[in-house]
Amino acid sequence: MTKPTLRDILRALKTPNAWLLLVLGFSAGLPFLMTGATLGFWMREEGTSLTVIGYMGWISLFYGFKVVWAPWMDKVRLPVLHARLGQRRSFMLLAQGGVILSLIGMAAIGPTGNIWAFVAVTLLLALCAASQEIAIHTWRIEQTEGQAQEALNPTIYSLGYKIAAIVSGSLILVPAERFGWPATVTGLAALMLVGVAATLIARPSRAEALTPQVPYSFDTYVVVPLKSFFQEHAGLAWWVLATVALYRLPDYLIGPVAGPLYSDTGLSNADIAYVRSTIGLAASFAGVALGGASLLWLGVERAFWLGAVTGPLSNICFALMASHPGDVTVFGGTLIIDNIANGIAETAFIAFLTRLTVKEHTLTHFALMYSAADLTGKLLKGFSGQIVDGLTAAHGLFGAYQTFFIGTAVAGVPALSLCLILRQRGLFKAT
Repeated sequence: MTKPTLRDILRALKTPNAWLLLVLGFSAGLPFLMTGATLGFWMREEGTSLTVIGYMGWISLFYGFKVVWAPWMDKVRLPVLHARLGQRRSFMLLAQGGVILSLIGMAAIGPTGNIWAFVAVTLLLALCAASQEIAIHTWRIEQTEGQAQEALNPTIYSLGYKIAAIVSGSLILVPAERFGWPATVTGLAALMLVGVAATLIARPSRAEALTPQVPYSFDTYVVVPLKSFFQEHAGLAWWVLATVALYRLPDYLIGPVAGPLYSDTGLSNADIAYVRSTIGLAASFAGVALGGASLLWLGVERAFWLGAVTGPLSNICFALMASHPGDVTVFGGTLIIDNIANGIAETAFIAFLTRLTVKEHTLTHFALMYSAADLTGKLLKGFSGQIVDGLTAAHGLFGAYQTFFIGTAVAGVPALSLCLILRQRGLFKAT
């Protein structure tokens, strides 16, 4: 396959939609950690046990069930909104409104308030955030034309997502320490308005404009799109789903206990925020840039292989943090390696899923594959806190953390093995 030229790359970067993806990626990434590491950090500061924090991680399972409602998002036309915004942007706007209301609700209730009400609004947040994410991805895929955009669009989206992760995962700790979590989470809801603005500015894709309205039936909405995925990939469909289900598992597993690790090692909120917003931010950008470069010059398949190796190995650095509690230098080094490695893996993962969708059923196919990853990772990560608590009796708290993080690195081996199987069966081709 011919690699894109510098002219192709510059032409792709000049398109307005490419840079709208930066803002939309930010909007998609902003609520993500509020069902993961940041939520865990908030709850830990309120005295919640690691076991309960781990169970709360299951709330983000809604990300894994997005395939259940994705066919309706693909076909149903929302009253009023569809006429003004089109199919993709109408659902993007609806989901963004839900995210804003959910964050305000979480801020009002808090983890020490009515726990069931807090769980309910956090569930709503996960539902709306997952819907926003797949709607944006579908809009992105339908805007993609040519190899340069195939590499750059997921890279720019991932860059925006990374910036949001810095905001909601580290910078958020500074106002949280000064003004408290309720005011800070409300401020996070206000930041979602930039995503709303991007949605209103964006234009529908040509593919969307040419898609006719389909009469409702379970067969046309659900059966036909899912069947087309298995027909498109023939005997490889189940292997593909197994691979994507396990590809990001090591990263999912550390999510609920990463925040508690920072807290338990004695790092202050100010130290965490400073390191993550300086060294961590630079490493995040470097990781996404390297991910984009690998897509451009290695191709989607080889970049996917590279991510399957770098992502899991970076988890070992968290074990080093546990062996050097409170050491800001080790913390900074961990963030550099983790953010670069996962920037490569995440960008390649998104591009790989994009490559495997069929345009007539883009949203449903993307949701199916992403659901496989989310469902596996977020179901298993609910046990993360319990595993660390269970290991503490035998190894002590920091020994338990070390054992756990090394184990999560080993959890990357099955995905790498499945990549070998896919290559042997002809899915991966040299590019």
